[in-house]
Amino acid sequence: MNIELNKLVIEALDTAKSQGLTQKDIAETSSLDEVALSRVKKANDAKFSTLEELGRCVGKKLVWVDDKTSLAELVRKGNLF
Repeated sequence: MNIELNKLVIEALDTAKSQGLTQKDIAETSSLDEVALSRVKKANDAKFSTLEELGRCVGKKLVWVDDKTSLAELVRKGNLF
């Protein structure tokens, strides 16, 4: 997995932990099972759909923008949040 995807996985799992969620809790409230969550952590391998679902469970979502896009401008215009 590329380093950016790995950072997203780690951030989502850290967020889940800070919210008091276990892998079992995430599995129960998502389409992911405990095996898939374990695989993501250990093998550093994730599909976009897995990252999206993991983010949803912890109150985050993925946004795809052009490298040249100003995120601050998108937020200010209400296009992201």
